[in-house]
Order: sequence, then structure tokens, then C-alpha cells
Amino acid sequence: MGDRNLLGHLTENQIEDYGRQGLSAAELLSVSDHLGVCESCRGQVERTLEGDAAFFALRSEVFGPPAGTPSSQGVMHPTADRIAEYVDGMQTGEERQIIEDHLSCCEQCALAVNDLRAFKNQIAPTLNREYQPASVRATSESWKHRLLALLPGPFARSPLAFSSALAVLLLMVIGWVVWQAQKGKDMKPEVVTVTPSPSLSPPLVATPSPVPAPDEAAAPVVAELNDGGGRVMLDRDGKLSGAENLPPAYQRIVRDTLTNQRLARSSLLAGLNRPGSSLMGSDEQGNKFSVIEPIGKVIVSDRPTFRWSKLEGATAYVIEVYDEKFNLVAASPQVSENSWTVPQPLKRGEVKSWQVKAIKDGQEIKSPRPPAPQAKFRILDQRRANELAHAQRGYASSHLTLGLLYAEAGLLDQAEKEFRALQKANPDSALAGRLLSQVKNLRR
Repeated sequence: MGDRNLLGHLTENQIEDYGRQGLSAAELLSVSDHLGVCESCRGQVERTLEGDAAFFALRSEVFGPPAGTPSSQGVMHPTADRIAEYVDGMQTGEERQIIEDHLSCCEQCALAVNDLRAFKNQIAPTLNREYQPASVRATSESWKHRLLALLPGPFARSPLAFSSALAVLLLMVIGWVVWQAQKGKDMKPEVVTVTPSPSLSPPLVATPSPVPAPDEAAAPVVAELNDGGGRVMLDRDGKLSGAENLPPAYQRIVRDTLTNQRLARSSLLAGLNRPGSSLMGSDEQGNKFSVIEPIGKVIVSDRPTFRWSKLEGATAYVIEVYDEKFNLVAASPQVSENSWTVPQPLKRGEVKSWQVKAIKDGQEIKSPRPPAPQAKFRILDQRRANELAHAQRGYASSHLTLGLLYAEAGLLDQAEKEFRALQKANPDSALAGRLLSQVKNLRR
């Protein structure tokens, strides 16, 4: 700085150019360095800037009003310290809510928060590690206080000026890194030749330190699927990756399925399956009449809807629902449609059976009727229903996880839907196709 005064302080021209941003990059760095250590010049700069009404107006236009002045909505702008504490998540309760309310209506301060957060995430860790003396790094100050200490007073006091100053500091950091890289590139290693004396013992040849053996090659992958926006993989050693967000119990289900590559039949389906029969239901003239659903399945709702095929000539239908001891637990009035929903909840966790009676020519024709098997279904117990509802909310994008959970609960329709989506995400995967095929076979 060739034009400093005789005492080493900044000249009036330098202070004026600094305040009006008329310095070159090199001059700005030099002046900033001086302001960082010279309290006298820093005070003169601040007094000059505060006393210059024209510049103050320009600074307010560019950086926003200083901290502690009302915004256009009449709300006081937060200080740079409060902005930094907000970015660090150090504020809670009412104090944090006040900042968030202000940011929602003050675009300038919201911009300062965004700039400060981006700077913290990308640049500040490097600054702490590379560009500060050890004595500073050893302190417990937060990163933003260290950064504020490097900036002149006018920048540190205004949150909007602070965000603009980050750009200047970023240029300083980039320039330093480039200079260091070039410096290292230009340095050449010095080669020292040592000639042993004949009167001395032969020089010892340094034995290179043993290089640690590289980790053994990763075990080969035995199963992998695209799922939930990522990739789930299982290696030959049983290590599962890509499912770290799942609870341990769910990870175990996924690992077992990828290892065995097969679906186990749910115990909740036991005793529900019934083969098709031509005697499911018909009148004496052979007109088809049969129940449709729910049959041989587990359902979630405790107020199921029953459906059946219509019988030609029938004028009404009556539906009856029985428990495992063949006690009547629900019955419909005479209905003319071929569907009916139970108005009151049925008991969960139990197997139910049902039949429909068609009224034709004053007679009742039942379906199913012996020797056809009963139409049975199970209502999922409340614990499993709650668990599945939670999984649907938490892992909606994981078709593999949901498909396996549904299959384990005996909800085959839902499981098939998830495995179809999984196959779509893995069109060339034999495993995805195998899972879909297996869930279809579980209905038999």
C-alpha cells in the first residue's frame, strides 16, 4: 500500500475509496487486512461511513438497512449474530419463531440467511481447517464468530452486508487455494546424494515400512433391486446395503427374502383357501350363482363389502356372516343389488364365513352350498393393521418392503400391487419377476 500515511494508517483517499467500493481486489485485501488489526482506522472508517449520508443511502440500497432499524413492515431487522445463531439452530421457542416470522416477510434478511447457510455448508469447514492459525482453531468459538472477526465493522453489523461480504471472502479463499496449488506445482524435490566413506560400515539400506494389505475384495453381490429411489443389495456374506433406513426387523425380512429368493406362506392364510367348484351355487335349472369376495383371503377392513354374482330371476338377496363356531354375527336385510357392506365393525383377528341367499319364486337358493367349501376370510388383527398403516406412511416408496410386509400379513392383493411396481422398476430382474409370480401362487 504505497499511499499510506507516515504512521502506517489508511489515507483519507483509501478510506473514501473503501467506503465507496472503489478499490481494486488487491487493494481491498490489503485494506481489509489493515482494518482487521488497526482499531484506529476501523473506527475512522465507521465514523466516515456513518457520517456520509449519500453513501449511507447507497449502502442501505445495496446491503439493506443496518441491524436494529425497522423494515418496510415496521419490524426490526435481526442482527448478524442472531442471523448466524438461527442458521446454527441455536435458537428455540419464541426467539426462533420471531426470526422465522421476520424472514417470512423480509426478503432481504431471508437472502442473508440463505447466503450464510450456503457459505457455512460449503466454505466454512475448509476455512476452519486450512486458513486459520492453530490458536484460533483451538478455541471453542463458532465458525460465524471467527468469520465476523475477520470482517470490518460495517460488514459485521449488517446481516445483508454480511452476506455480500461472503462473496469477497470467497474470492480471497479461492485465490489463496490457487496460489498454493501453483506454488506446490513449481516446487521440485531436492535430490541429495550421499557417498559412503570407505572407512565406515556399508550404509544401512532403509527397509520400507510394510504397506498394509488392501482390504479383501468386497464379497460378490448375490441379489440387487432398484427400490425406493435407491438400490438394495445383498452380498454373499449376507451384508445388506441400501436398506439402512428400515427398522432391524424389516431389514431381517428383506435379507431373508433376498437370500432365499422366495416368499414364505403367511400363517394367517391357513384354512382359508378353497378350490373352485362347479357346485359353488346354481339353481335347479343350472343358472350360475356364486359368491365372489371376500373368499380365502385376509382383509384389513373390519367392515367388509360382500359381492356375489346375480341369479337370473332373483328378486332379493340376504347375506349372513358367521364366526368360527358358526354363530351368526351379521345379517343383511333383503337387498336387490349384488353387494352389501356390513354396517357395524366385525371382531378382528378371527376367521369368518359367509353365504348369500337368493330369493326366487318364493324359494331360497344358497351360495355356496354343500359340497362346496365355505367362503371364509380373516380380518387382520388390530396390532398388525396399525403396523402396516405406519409402514405405509413411512416407507411408501419402498415397494420391496411393503410387498414383503403385506405378504407376511397374508394381504396378497396389496402385496401383488407392490411387486408389480417393483418389477416395473426392475424390468430385467429375474428376482423381481419371481416375487410377483410367487405371490400369485400363494392364492392357490
